[in-house]
Formats: sequence, structure tokens, C-alpha cells
Amino acid sequence: MTMRTFAPAAAAVEEDWLRRGARSLWSRAPWVLAASAPVLAVAVMAGWLSGGRLLVAAPVAGFAGAPFLVALAIVAQRLVLDGEVRARDLRVPGWAGAVAVLWTATAAVALTLAAFEVYGRTGSAAALVPALAGCVVAAHAVALAPSAVALVLDRPRAPWRHVWVVALLAAARRPVPVLGGWVAAALLGRLALQLQALLLVVPGVAAVVLVSAAWTALGGLGVMPSRHTSQD
Repeated sequence: MTMRTFAPAAAAVEEDWLRRGARSLWSRAPWVLAASAPVLAVAVMAGWLSGGRLLVAAPVAGFAGAPFLVALAIVAQRLVLDGEVRARDLRVPGWAGAVAVLWTATAAVALTLAAFEVYGRTGSAAALVPALAGCVVAAHAVALAPSAVALVLDRPRAPWRHVWVVALLAAARRPVPVLGGWVAAALLGRLALQLQALLLVVPGVAAVVLVSAAWTALGGLGVMPSRHTSQD
């Protein structure tokens, strides 16, 4: 399979993905809450097991939480693309690939944190080089992960390297939606920490924002979802 998997549609018309997803959130709130609960539980568990140490919390949350994050991403993607979600939507062939995307981003973050731990203990300039290189790799992996997950779930047979290349090209062409999605997700997380009553809601809302941002960026390349229901 070649890059033709992602060939631009001849008459692609961009959608307002965020508006579509946002107006489906309330009517499908039970699905959003149900998918958010395990994500929140893993985050709490990771914080408890790590004793607040980011070096431990990040890999524990990333590796253990990846399957639950993918389930949340599937729900968000269906809300954004179709405005509807059904139980059978959770049984998608791209599940394993999406988990692998999140594990890749988690590994990049974990190795970077470990490199900085080594640098902090040794103070060696030689240890700073892999730490700084890791920052670049981890930042790209995390930033591109939502687009890569969205693509894998939509096109599960797409070659692994092509998914990342297309996600990178989309981010390079339209960095504002990609960065804006993460900024919005971070602000939502901060709001949830201040207003803890929102903790169960924020993961689902953030997932809708990130999926919407991913498809907006991909739309800049003319890459559109293979299946979605148009809404006026």
C-alpha cells in the first residue's frame, strides 16, 4: 500500500469538525462519561503509584492508559465525524495500531525524562545532548499523536510510516489547529484541577477538541475521513 491511501479527495469540502463534535457532546454525554472514567482512573492510579514523580507517572499513565485513551478517541472520532456513537464502533480494526501510536509517544516522553534524570544527576554535557534530542522527538511524537491516531482508526490498513509522515505534513502545513488543540486541552486540564467537579467531563471534551484539530489539519492536505455522515 502506498501514499495513495491518503490521496486528496478530488472535491474535498472541509467541515467544521469542532462544531459537529461539540453539538453531539451533550446528547451523547453517557458515552463520553463512560469513556472518560477509565482514563481518569488510570491517571489517578499513575499519580498514586509514582508518588508524584513525573519520571514514573508519565510512562505508567501512557502505557497502561493507552487502550482506554484509544476507546475515548474512538468515541470522540465518531462524535466528530458522525455525531453518533454505537457499541459496535468500539470494535474497529485500527485499535491495536492506535495503541501502538500512543505507546510510541509515551516511549519518547519516558526516554526523554530518563535522559534529563541522568543529566540532573551527573551534570555532564554529554548527557545533555540526548536529553535535548529527546525533547525534539518527544514534542513531535506527542503533537502528532492525535492526527496519527485519527488516521489509524479511519484507515487501519495504512502503513505505519505513512501515517506518521502524513501527520507530520499536515502539522507542517497547518500548525495552528495542531498546537491550538493541545493548548485547549491543557487549559481544560487546568480548569478541571481547579474545579474538580469537571474531572470526569474534561477527558471527553479534550478528546473531541484534539480529534477536531487533527481532522482540520489533515483537511489542509485534502485528507478527509473515509466515512462520515454530513450534517447541515
